[in-house]
Amino acid sequence: MSVPATHDVPQGTRAPDSARLLSIADLEFAYPDGLVAVRGLDLDLQPGEVVSVVGPSGCGKSTLLSVLSGMKAAKAGRVDWNESLLADTVAERGGERRKPRRRRLSLVFQRDTVLPWKTVEDNVALGLNYVSITKEEREERITSLLRLAKMEDFRGAYPKQLSGGMRRRVALLTGVAPLPHLVLLDEPFAALDEPTRVAVHADLLEIVYRLGLAVILVTHDIAEALTLSDRVVILTNRPARVAKIVETGFGRDRDIRALRETPAFQRMYGETWHELWKQAEIKPADRPTDRGR
Repeated sequence: MSVPATHDVPQGTRAPDSARLLSIADLEFAYPDGLVAVRGLDLDLQPGEVVSVVGPSGCGKSTLLSVLSGMKAAKAGRVDWNESLLADTVAERGGERRKPRRRRLSLVFQRDTVLPWKTVEDNVALGLNYVSITKEEREERITSLLRLAKMEDFRGAYPKQLSGGMRRRVALLTGVAPLPHLVLLDEPFAALDEPTRVAVHADLLEIVYRLGLAVILVTHDIAEALTLSDRVVILTNRPARVAKIVETGFGRDRDIRALRETPAFQRMYGETWHELWKQAEIKPADRPTDRGR
C-alpha cells in the first residue's frame, strides 16, 4: 500500500495541548454590511479526529468552514495551526526523514464538483496537482485510494456512468489525494438516499482512519454527525459560538449500521436533538439572512 498510515494520536486518547493540530480562539466573522455570522467561537482539533458541526439553519456553519479554508477572512480571533505537525520532515537519529508530502487542508463541497469530461482516475489525480510527488508515487497513490474506496473497477469510467454514491466517493478521493492534515466537508452527503449515505459513511471512516486525516464535517443530520464523529459540536443560533460538545465515545471499530440501533446512540440522539432544538428556538442576534448557514 503506497498510501501511508499517519495517525498522530493513538485510538481512544486525546493529544496534549502541544499536539493540537488546530486551535480556534474567540473567532468572529462579519459580512461587509455588518451582519455577524460567528462571534466568540472557540474550538480545538486533534490530529486524526473527526468532528461534526451541527446547529440551527443559518447559524454560520458553512461560514466557519469558509474562514478555516481561507476563503473568507475573520474579523477577529485566531486560527492557529501547529506548525510542528505540518513540517515535511521529522527528526530521526542520524538525520532527518522526509514525511509523506501533504497538503494543509482540503475542502469537499455539497455540490457535485466531479468533472464530467474526466475519468474517475483523472478526477482523483486533480487532487495531486497541489503536491510534489514523482510520477510513480502519483500512480501508486491513485491505485491505493481507488482500492480503499472500492472503485478499482471504475478507474476508466466517466461520472455519467456512476451512481450518486460513487460520485461522492470520487469527490472525496480527490480531496484526500494530497493527504491533507485536515479535510473540511460541507454537507457532502445531503443529496444521497439514506442506505447509500450510510454505505458512503463506512467508506469515509475507513479512508480517514487509514490515512490519519482530521475531519470537520458540517451537517444537518444528527444521526450522521453522531455515527461518524468523535465529537459533535452544537452551535448557537447566529452569531455562532459553541453551545455544547457531545463526546460520542463510539471508538474506531464502530459498525455504522449497527450503531444506530444501540441504546447509547438513541440516548445521545435525543440529547443532541434537545440541545439543537433549544438553540433553534433562540432568536438570532442579527437580522435574518440567507447567508451564514
